[in-house]
Amino acid sequence: MYVKTSNNTVDEFPYNIRKLRKDNFNVSFPQEISEETLSSFGVFSIARGEFPENILHTETAVHASVPELVDGVWTLPWVVRDKTQDEISSEAKQARYERDELLAQCDWTQMPDSPLDSATKASWAAYRTALRDVTEQSGFPTDITWPTAP
Repeated sequence: MYVKTSNNTVDEFPYNIRKLRKDNFNVSFPQEISEETLSSFGVFSIARGEFPENILHTETAVHASVPELVDGVWTLPWVVRDKTQDEISSEAKQARYERDELLAQCDWTQMPDSPLDSATKASWAAYRTALRDVTEQSGFPTDITWPTAP
């Protein structure tokens, strides 16, 4: 991924080698273009910024839409923003799917012909209740404390 710049400002992002060749059709570029040659045309590789720490479960990190010049390197930083309602709904759907899978895996424990003794069957019933209650947790759907199977 590249950026096309002039005077340390972004002219076009994202930019690519095919576009460079098209924009400079009268230039015969080698197969592999060096960073030095690219920079002479105002084209620079993009570095990825460090992923931010301490993001709340209601937030997400996404790449910025435009790179920034940081210590002489064009960098695409991360931006922390609140999750959209669609993102939260999608996470809730995924969490419910995982919960339903865990419930399905232990359905057999509650069948009348289960080989489990009554105490073990009761512990599985408590686990299943805890699974059904994950949607009531304050951090649902992103900060879930999953119960441990007996």
